[in-house]
Amino acid sequence: MKEYGGYLSLELLQGSEYYQNNVEYGVLSVNCGRTAFYCALLDAKPEKIYLPHFNCKMSLDPILDLGIDYEFYYLDDDLTPKDICPKENEMVMWINYYGNASSEQIQKVVHQYSNLLIDNCHAFFNKPIPGVYNAYSCRKFFGVNDGAYLIKNKLKDIDLPDETSYENAIHLLKSLDCSTNAAYAENLANETRLEHNYRSMSKLTHRILQSIDYDRVYTIRRRNWETIHAILGGINDFPLNLDVKQCMCYPFLKVDDNLRKKLIENKIYVPSWWAHVPEQTGYSELETKLSKYVFVLPIDQRYTEDDMIYLGNFVKKALGGA
Repeated sequence: MKEYGGYLSLELLQGSEYYQNNVEYGVLSVNCGRTAFYCALLDAKPEKIYLPHFNCKMSLDPILDLGIDYEFYYLDDDLTPKDICPKENEMVMWINYYGNASSEQIQKVVHQYSNLLIDNCHAFFNKPIPGVYNAYSCRKFFGVNDGAYLIKNKLKDIDLPDETSYENAIHLLKSLDCSTNAAYAENLANETRLEHNYRSMSKLTHRILQSIDYDRVYTIRRRNWETIHAILGGINDFPLNLDVKQCMCYPFLKVDDNLRKKLIENKIYVPSWWAHVPEQTGYSELETKLSKYVFVLPIDQRYTEDDMIYLGNFVKKALGGA
C-alpha cells in the first residue's frame, strides 16, 4: 500500500538510467561488478574460465564461490590475452583496461574467443558488444554505493536477493559536508560489505542513477581527458587510444618510485591498482610495470579544466619538468 504524508525524503530528478531502456539486450541490474561476473558464470555455465593476472584480486571470488576451474593468463603488449586456447565449453574474461581499448583491440578479442566476458568496469560508456557478456560498474563513474550491470543478448533473468544500501550511504553524504578523504573509512566499510554479497541493485541506487545527466558527465570527462593529455601526453609512456577520451581515469605511465608519494602528500589520491600482481606473475615485466607505475589520475565530473591544468602541471613538476 502506498504511503501518504509524513516527512520529505531526499529529492532527486526522475529520469532514466543509462542502460535502462536498452531494448536490444537483456540487462541485469546488480549491486557490484563481482555480482555481474557471478551472474555471467551462472548463465554461461563454463567448465573453466581464463582471466588475466593483471586484475583485482577479488574478481576471483565469484569463480571460487561457484567452484569453477580457472587459469590466469598474461597480457600481450596491446593488453589482450596472450597464448591461451580455450576449449568450446570454456570462457575468457578480458578487461577493457582504463576504458582505453580501441575498437580494433575489442574486435580482436571478440573474434578470437566465442565465449567471452568483457569487463567494462573502467568503461561505463562503451557500447555493449553483441554476442558476449558485457559487465559495467556504476560505482567507478558515479556517486552511488552499489550498482553494476550485466548486458547480453537473450540474457536470462537471474533471481537474486534484494539489496538495501541506505545504511551504507553515509560516505556519500559525509563527503559533501566534509571531504572525500574524511569519509574514507566509511567508503572502505561499504566496499567490504559487497564481498561475496551477490544481490540486485538497491532502490536507492536506481533512484540516484535515474537523476544523472549522462550527457553532461560524458562531456566533462572527455574534456578533462583532453585537457590533461595536452599537458602530459608528450611524457606519458602508456599507449593511449586517442579516439576514446571517455575513460574512467587518465592512465599515466612513468617508471618513477617517488611520484606516487609526492602526489598523495599533496592530496592527489592515486590508488595503486592490484599490488599483488608482481609477485603473482613472478614479476612479469609488463604486468609489474602496469601495477607499479601506472598512475590513475582523476578526470571525473567533479573537476574543471583548471583542475586538470593544475594536476598536469603538478605531475610534470614532481617529475622534475618545467
